[in-house]
Amino acid sequence: MTDTLARLAAESDIHRILHLYCHALDRRRWELMEHVFHDDARYGFGDIGGDWRGFVKAARSIVDPLGPTHHMVANILIELKGDTAQVETYVNGYHVVPADYPPGLNTNGLYYNRPGEQYVSIVGGRYIDRFENRGPGWRIARRTGVYDWIQDLDYTDGGLSRSPPEALGKWDETDPSWGVVSRLLER
Repeated sequence: MTDTLARLAAESDIHRILHLYCHALDRRRWELMEHVFHDDARYGFGDIGGDWRGFVKAARSIVDPLGPTHHMVANILIELKGDTAQVETYVNGYHVVPADYPPGLNTNGLYYNRPGEQYVSIVGGRYIDRFENRGPGWRIARRTGVYDWIQDLDYTDGGLSRSPPEALGKWDETDPSWGVVSRLLER
């Protein structure tokens, strides 16, 4: 029973970190990445690679000019061995690309390649992670991302532009989730 509870607790902690990563990307809360990665973590996805701080710098330059983004993770497979875990996580990322998205940020031609046009880019991929439980707890020690598919679609807001401002997500402390995540990190 104790082994089962320890395994479930570890898996829950790993799930929480994966969800925190998505929240940090979508709410542009880059400071939260220090709760996702170990200090010496390595990151590789497409043309972004190196240490996790370099990833955050590159991700900011790519993500900050976007409109709303929405990352969701699913099909999380976790193989635990003591204080390490090999994890495969499916991810879908929804990105609203504005017509004035800065040219030159797309170095590999895979994404954001419709200059002067607002559109939606949806990416399907997977994170292959090595999590380690050390120091502050379970965090990513090594991440490799792979693309499985990318689909670009014409943009429509579906009526969202007629919504009251208080009903829309924000990228600062006025977003209703701000306090929830802050309290989670206090644990």
